[in-house]
Amino acid sequence: MSRMKQSTIFLGVATLLLAATRRVDAAQCACATQALNVRSGAGTNHGVLHLMAPGECLTYHGDSTAAGGYTWYHLDYQGKSGWAASNWLSVRACGGVSSSGVQLPGCPKIITRAEWGARAPSHAFGNMPATPIYVFIHHGTGGECFDKASCIQKVKAYQNYHMDGHGWPDIGYNFVVGEDGNAYEARGWEKLGAHTYGYNHNGIAICVIGDFTSHVPNAAALNTVKQLIQCGLSNGKISPSYTLKGHRDVGATACPGTAFYNLIHSWSHYASGTNHFG
Repeated sequence: MSRMKQSTIFLGVATLLLAATRRVDAAQCACATQALNVRSGAGTNHGVLHLMAPGECLTYHGDSTAAGGYTWYHLDYQGKSGWAASNWLSVRACGGVSSSGVQLPGCPKIITRAEWGARAPSHAFGNMPATPIYVFIHHGTGGECFDKASCIQKVKAYQNYHMDGHGWPDIGYNFVVGEDGNAYEARGWEKLGAHTYGYNHNGIAICVIGDFTSHVPNAAALNTVKQLIQCGLSNGKISPSYTLKGHRDVGATACPGTAFYNLIHSWSHYASGTNHFG
């Protein structure tokens, strides 16, 4: 084969790969402007697969069809083909998602599982059934960390304790935050957690590394926690009507430490008590 022909083939393959990359980068999401049913087919005569919360986003396949006086957009719901009325959907670029699905627009720096060297889960576990309506604040107790290398060792220790000590399939939290200002991907946005009894199916858990009984986390960690919550809201990963709680609000525990617990009382969406168990 001539060098010219080889070059032509190489350029052709490269062009196709670039086009495929652009298609992925340009993926569209359809976001609900109010509570909205996702159905198994186009039309209200089809069964409901999922109730989208306001602000929740699903991948939009790009095609639509008319039925029953509405235009229905073709969506992906947990790998299933779904349809929702376009009147209450806003389509925009999904944007900015890393291979692990956590680097969303407006997020703080998230160190992915691959970057911090997470162990693979011991067995498969599912996703939360709907957009979380709770955000739980935890502390990990033990020592604190102020640089990436030290924080990675702490996150690994948490994972080892949860998997080897408790027999869980993975680290229990959704995210871990260090006083280095980084967020560390644990189970991530969608996966069912193991962090707050009775609320693992509808709550996101953010754990700050350290013991905050007598003092609060530093500004870097606090800003990252707040930015992570806002990012979840902006990208449809947390319900706009979410409730913020400390772990001790729903269980017999000192977590997230008295000083930190008192601080979050002043944060937006905080509510104490077990007003919505399960």
